[in-house]
Amino acid sequence: MFTLKLAWRYAFSKSNRHRSATLVIMFGIAIGMLAIISVLALMNSLQTELLDQVKAIESFHVQVTFPPSDSSVVPIEDYREQLEHIEHVVQVFPYVNTQVMLQNPRADRSSTARLRVIEASVWETENPFSKRTLLWNGTIPQPLEVAISGQMAMKIGANIGDTLQMTLLGAGKTAVLAPSTVTLTISAIFQTGLPEFDNSTIISDVTPLMNIIGPKRVIYGLFLEPNVINRSQSVVSTIANEFPEATIRTWQQVNSAFYSALTLEKVMMYLFLLFMFIILAVNMKNASSRLLFVKQRELAILRALGSPRHITVQVFLLQAVIITLIGETIGIIGSFLLGTYIGPILSWIDSIQSKFSGKSNVLLSYPFTMEIQTGEVIVITCIVLALSVGFTYIGCRHLLRKEPMELMYHE
Repeated sequence: MFTLKLAWRYAFSKSNRHRSATLVIMFGIAIGMLAIISVLALMNSLQTELLDQVKAIESFHVQVTFPPSDSSVVPIEDYREQLEHIEHVVQVFPYVNTQVMLQNPRADRSSTARLRVIEASVWETENPFSKRTLLWNGTIPQPLEVAISGQMAMKIGANIGDTLQMTLLGAGKTAVLAPSTVTLTISAIFQTGLPEFDNSTIISDVTPLMNIIGPKRVIYGLFLEPNVINRSQSVVSTIANEFPEATIRTWQQVNSAFYSALTLEKVMMYLFLLFMFIILAVNMKNASSRLLFVKQRELAILRALGSPRHITVQVFLLQAVIITLIGETIGIIGSFLLGTYIGPILSWIDSIQSKFSGKSNVLLSYPFTMEIQTGEVIVITCIVLALSVGFTYIGCRHLLRKEPMELMYHE
């Protein structure tokens, strides 16, 4: 207890003539912690948001397809009901993705697109897709209607209510695939958070397009309970046991290239974090050396009074621990406050900039959020604490090689 009180006195006593050096080191650690946690939290939030959009809009949580021979015999609704009864499966939506040619006779423009044929209930019920997809100035596509994105509408010069000619390959009688032309009416303009999806995809109801395409190309998109989305092995195993002939792919497998790119980005982020730690370590080494240098007088007095070496080392190590922990606590609290109020803070900065420049900054107006993960904060805290204690111990060992009078003389 005496050692702890002495360490606290050496760090923050008002009579301590080197108190300012302690405070500078402490707030330096706090700023470093704030910077590291904020960078990690922003990257985690952006990656999580992007992955959630991909899972909800592009690929569903799990995709199940059946052999063409079985799909031709078993009705779609039968497969759907069986899949919905599997544990952890919330909703099942049969759909088809196919390439089509669009033509707008009014504007005399045409373009290729990917048609997603899916029932209207995907818009009407509460599910990840409907939460992340907005319909602008229109209604949910009904039979022989289609929803297109704003980018696609600009590409073919179309508006709501226009009639489009769509050519697609459907199931043929004498051939495997045969071209069919269907007239569709634009019922709505939609927007998602995925530019690639918006630029290439149009969405229509299953009637009558599902009959034209045929049941052999149907994919069953499954939405799972939130706690098993990223750990869907049990669901996949259950489906595989009940339908040995089915092909089952999780969202990670469907988006393997994209997921690998994000994983690589995560690795690069940790590499960047490693360089931040190296910079922080160098600064902490210099700060520890500075603090020990200005504390030579106290160290000499302890040694002159007969304090054992291990007690002297403990005092200065405890001092380093106290300063580091307080600095880390301030940094962690600051990062949580920044995560809570990052929107208003960026908006305020943007308003100040717009007053001087007359223009709004797109980056500052983006709705950033921060996802602070407890595990990462604990790891960062332990590393910073270990660096601080390690450098302090090395410095103490170096100073203890000198005699008390020598320390007093240099002081």
